[in-house]
Formats: sequence, structure tokens, C-alpha cells
Amino acid sequence: MIYLLISLISLSVLLKSADLFIDQSVALAKKIKISSFLIGFTLISLGTSLPDIVIGIYSTITNHQEITISTFIGSALVNVSLLLGILALFSKYKLSEIDVKKNIPVTLGSSIIFLLLLVIFKFQITWIMGIITVTILLISVFFASKNNHTITVKSDTKFNLIYLTLSFVLLIVAGRLCVDNLVSASVEFGISQTAVGFFILAIGVSLPELVTCLTVIKRGNLQLSLGNILGATMINILLIPGLSSFFKTLDMREFSLDIFFLVLAILVFYIFAILGRKKLISKGEGIGLILVYIIFCIIQNL
Repeated sequence: MIYLLISLISLSVLLKSADLFIDQSVALAKKIKISSFLIGFTLISLGTSLPDIVIGIYSTITNHQEITISTFIGSALVNVSLLLGILALFSKYKLSEIDVKKNIPVTLGSSIIFLLLLVIFKFQITWIMGIITVTILLISVFFASKNNHTITVKSDTKFNLIYLTLSFVLLIVAGRLCVDNLVSASVEFGISQTAVGFFILAIGVSLPELVTCLTVIKRGNLQLSLGNILGATMINILLIPGLSSFFKTLDMREFSLDIFFLVLAILVFYIFAILGRKKLISKGEGIGLILVYIIFCIIQNL
């Protein structure tokens, strides 16, 4: 009961800190003329993905690779199916030309390259493959910056950075507390490490993205939300396994089907983006994305 209580308290702190974090991110973007998409794709997505990174590296070092792998796959799947489904379901988000032609294809292309690398390396993520995946992420961020912004400092950003840092710390601490206590509660029920990663941790570490997504929907800055989701997805696919592999090789042979499913989910979203009327992701398509995650959950429990 105490674990559940701490989780609820930390979740409320998470909501407030995400609110402040978004305020300062958008204010900073306006001052230095960086697009909302790029702020979401880099700064916010990296900030909200830090719990994933910490859990991934810590689990690898402590010989719990099942948690590392299932968490980064599950979290990425939550992002591209559940969160994007929620974004479509509760808002009328019109994709821009850059979204359809560059931003979404970059995410899809990165996931396909990751899958091809796994085949080449026989589903063993070695430190060599880790260097490749991290490099791919850096290149993707570079292209995103070329496509989405021009930097021109207009005014003092000192106070924005202070509040941004404060809210960032609160966001990570609250998210970590929430996840830790959810995991502690799950131990009492004897749930497997893979199940903990796919469901409890994957959803738990995606709480910052979910909170950010819902807050942004409320405020109408949907471009920021899409950038956050796509950026967090690429961090899950490329950065987390890449950094974790520097400590120990990750054996992905038992998770090959899950990776295929993840790539399929991103492909489904891209198809919806192309076929969507007037570049709108409809509520029906949003439900379709959510169903993708539900189907994945059903398959995992067969």
C-alpha cells in the first residue's frame, strides 16, 4: 500500500513539473527562434527519456538484460502506438509537410536500420553496433535541426534555463520514484523480469511522455508533442541499447519478434500519416494505433 501511495504522490509532482518544463521550453524556443518540434525532438524527449536510460544501463550492469531490452522495446512501442493514438484521439492534429516527408520517415528509417543491424550482428548488440546506433541518432538530430529551425538569440535566457533545469530535475526524480515503487509493488506478485520491463517499466518510464503529451494537447502546441514522442522513440531504439552495449553485449535473440512488431507499429503510423485526409490523423486511426498496443499485450500473454 505504501508503494502505491508514493507512486500517486510522485505522479502528482510529475504533472506539475511537466507543466513547468513545457512552459520554459516553449519560452526558450521563442526567444532563440527554435521550432517547437526541435525542442520536443531533442530537449524534452531526452529529458523525459532519462529514466529509461538510467534503468537500461543499471539493468545491464547488474545482469538484468531482460529488463533493459523489454523496457526500451516496450517504451518505444508505447510511444508510437499508445501515445500517438491518444494524441489523435483527443486532438485534431494536422501533420505538416515536414512531418510527412522528413520527421516521421527519419524515425521509421532509423528503426529499419536498427533491425537490419540486428540481423547483421546476429541479434547481438555489441559495443561496435552501439557506436553505430548512437551515431545514427546524432545524425538524425542534425537533420532535424536543419529541417526545423534557425537559431537567432534575441534576449536573455538565463531565467528560462534556471526554471527549465529545476523542472527537469523534478520531472526525473518524480518519474523515477513512481517507477521504483511500481516495480517494488510488482515484486510482491512474482511477475517476471520481461513482463516487468514490457508493461510496468515501459509504461512507467513513459509517464513523462504521457504527461507531456496530455499537457501539450491541453495547451494546443501539438507540434511540440509530436517532436517529443518521435524523439523519445528514437532515443529508446538507438541511444538506450547503444549506451547499454558499452557495458555488456545485449542478447536480442529472444526478442526478435518484438522488434519486428515495433517496426510494424511505426510503419502503420507512417501509412496513416500519408493516407490521412488533409494530413489529419483521425480518431479512427488513433484507435487503430491504440489497438496495435493492445494486440501486442495480448500476444505477450499468450
